Amino acid sequence: MKQIKQVVAATLLLIISASCKKNKETQTDAVVLRASGNIETTINTFRNLVGPVLNTTTGVTGGRREINWDGIPIELMGRKLPLDFFNPVGDQAIVSRQRGLGYTDEGSFMVSASNFSEVNAASATEFAAFSGDKVFANTESSLWGIEFEVAGQHQPASVQGFGAVFADVDTEQSTFIEFFSGAVSKGKFYVPAQKSGSKFSFLGVYFKQTKITSVRIGHNGMLTGNTKDISQGGTHDLIVLDDLIYSEPVSLQ
Repeated sequence: MKQIKQVVAATLLLIISASCKKNKETQTDAVVLRASGNIETTINTFRNLVGPVLNTTTGVTGGRREINWDGIPIELMGRKLPLDFFNPVGDQAIVSRQRGLGYTDEGSFMVSASNFSEVNAASATEFAAFSGDKVFANTESSLWGIEFEVAGQHQPASVQGFGAVFADVDTEQSTFIEFFSGAVSKGKFYVPAQKSGSKFSFLGVYFKQTKITSVRIGHNGMLTGNTKDISQGGTHDLIVLDDLIYSEPVSLQ
């Protein structure tokens, strides 16, 4: 019995030590920027952290990429976007959209100029755009992924940092971004709730050493089915996104 207790104690010590080591590594490696209300200063700080230069061409390895939704053609408003919309390849590909970001196939990725009233009538006055007049959402999934490729190529890539603007996060720990290096999670980070007088929140995480190959975004509910937000008496904290900011995707090879 004494030997069994010693083995159990030793096992627990190893688990605790490994957990502490992982948490310490994550805290040391990850630089986390969160803001709600007036988020512009924090966004600019994150931009400078991931890469001061905004890239608009392919064939670069430093700097950053950004995605907003203002240039989405009117014919694609309220329609499901192709998964490679922001990294098409081939002779006919639009270079300005080659930004090294692709969606996984979970849900329906859409852009709206009417706060998604086309799929949820209750949302017409619920959300707001941070820049321009369009917002983005996955309307049919509350847990979905983003993967990175070399801009203009279907070649796996990694980034050092990724951040996003969220609108209408009502409760703490309802919305998060989880970061992965291959199949290994490098941490789940929660988006701060909005402050009174502003609908916007920002979360960005920069990793000093770790190569991030994908991120997963999770939120409490989805827009389809005329679901009501908790601020409207519903049971879900519905959100939309605006600007995405990330370091230049670099080939894994």
